[in-house]
Amino acid sequence: MELPLAWQRPDPLRGLAKTPWAELARGAGVDDLLRRTAKGDQEACGELERRLLDDDTVSEASVHAVPFLVELGANYKVPGASRDRVIFLLAAMALAGAGFTADGRRTRRRWNPLRRELPRVAPDWITHVRYAVAKGAPKVFDALGGAEVACSMALAIAVPEVAPKHVVDVAQGIAFGGSRPPALVEAACVALHLLLDEDTDDAWAHAIAQGDPDLLRAYENGDFPAHQPAAVTAQLMGYHYAFQAAYG
Repeated sequence: MELPLAWQRPDPLRGLAKTPWAELARGAGVDDLLRRTAKGDQEACGELERRLLDDDTVSEASVHAVPFLVELGANYKVPGASRDRVIFLLAAMALAGAGFTADGRRTRRRWNPLRRELPRVAPDWITHVRYAVAKGAPKVFDALGGAEVACSMALAIAVPEVAPKHVVDVAQGIAFGGSRPPALVEAACVALHLLLDEDTDDAWAHAIAQGDPDLLRAYENGDFPAHQPAAVTAQLMGYHYAFQAAYG
């Protein structure tokens, strides 16, 4: 009997030593953290999350780390706890609200009153990271297959444009299958809405927030960035529900 593809994948960290991590902004030591994460070191997972997504901010090192995170997330030889955290990290990085500039400052996502996103100070690591995650995400989705897991919903919410058809089926199974944790159902509903490319307005974003008192308070208090499109707000809320479903 042939092993599933996720068990057949080669060493997830092949080529790691070829990347000049010490020369990348915020890259020193990332290679060691990736190696430890691959072995299931939860302390290393936490440090990697803080390094690559510092206060919702991505960097040059984040971009270079994405292909390795994708391989970790798509490889069943990586311990499950680490693999799930890596997939959540990929989703969170794709939704990052800021990026470090060349001088170490933060440039944030902003929109004008027409809700059109404004350009950012170069280098635009936010866009580079999102594209890198979108490019690699199909490998992770294929590895997860039909698993009804929160990390799959988080990644689908972050990059719905590249999710394969079977992810829609997974989201439908969670949303309408019954006997699922409420937070996971909320995440699946958001994922399904985005996967089916349905219109997202402020009323729908407000409805999403109803499932969590903290989200509802933040939404009604205007804690989200000014003029942020409702679809982006929905993605951030959906990620929150998926994370809550996995980690409480």
